[in-house]
Amino acid sequence: MAEEIFDVVLQSTGSFVAEGKDWISSPPPQSDFRLAADFWIGRLPHGTKSEIVFDACEPTGFNFHATRVYGCRYAFCRRIDPPNSKIYAWDNDGLMSRTLFLSRLIHPTTIASHYSARLIFEEGKLTTIVPGRIGGYGTYVWIVAREWRDWLSQMEVEQLRKQQLSYIHQAPERVRRARSHIDHAFHAFYLDQRTASLVSSFESLLKVERHQATAQFKLRVPILAQRVGLAITPDEAEILYDDRSAFVHGGEPKYKDVSDDLMNRYNKFETVLRCSLLRASTDTEFCNLFETGAGVVGAFGSLK
Repeated sequence: MAEEIFDVVLQSTGSFVAEGKDWISSPPPQSDFRLAADFWIGRLPHGTKSEIVFDACEPTGFNFHATRVYGCRYAFCRRIDPPNSKIYAWDNDGLMSRTLFLSRLIHPTTIASHYSARLIFEEGKLTTIVPGRIGGYGTYVWIVAREWRDWLSQMEVEQLRKQQLSYIHQAPERVRRARSHIDHAFHAFYLDQRTASLVSSFESLLKVERHQATAQFKLRVPILAQRVGLAITPDEAEILYDDRSAFVHGGEPKYKDVSDDLMNRYNKFETVLRCSLLRASTDTEFCNLFETGAGVVGAFGSLK
């Protein structure tokens, strides 16, 4: 058996406590699930123990052996053809990162590159673990919740496999900018920063006129929500926009006390945006609505 190379990302079990009913109604995949011929969600290749990969991704310290109190739910694993160069560069073509982003549009989880690695085998034996992008901006993602189902269900991984094939790489500029902003929101820990990125993502899709920004937001966000089968009122949209403006323009912070009501309100908008960008990233007809300003006005309303 020749040299084999795999890129992996581990979903840990320690971030959230979920309700028992979630495990019953929406269990994670019970066996390896193929996203493609050499790409799957499930166990690490060649029976590799998750503890070895966790150890390789975490600082070792000196004479320090803390007891790990979490494990691995599953891993995203991809077999890589041995490259001519950059043999130690995890996710060199961006497919893993793109798949993780698409999975967050379907159902957000805390899986991110802080537990990523390239595994190198010789004759089926693990010889090298190269940490992936485990430090710095963009290596953690966060969920706005106290309790959360922090895994993809069987139905969601089936959806991921299908929609990964239809992902629109060369989407209109509006869609690509909106995807960038929601990705920033996923990686933001503080709710005021996250809200600012969320609103910027909506505006990338829907803002056409230079002036009357609040009016455009109030008009078009509810229509966008309706198009993806959800509901946002104009008054709710105005509140979110005012919260974002207070942060962006240096006003009094609105999120000193993060209550359950506040988190629910934020998640309501994030869900609308996730569903909208998922559709805009996989449905050509819907995606094309954002090709031009005139298209946006025609589909989501005019102020005149």
